[in-house]
Amino acid sequence: MSQSNKQLVMSLSYLGISWALLFWLHFSTEPNIFAHLVAIPSLLMFTGYSAYQINKNGA
Repeated sequence: MSQSNKQLVMSLSYLGISWALLFWLHFSTEPNIFAHLVAIPSLLMFTGYSAYQINKNGA
């Protein structure tokens, strides 16, 4: 597997994990301060990082 394919797989896995956790958090917990100030922003940062990596590698 080439380096760019490894980076693409890593980026897509970050994207998949972050959105899976976001959906799980949304449907399984009651709204609270932790979810709104810590968990959701960190998942959005993972999504942004994943999008950056995908864009950087030209995929």
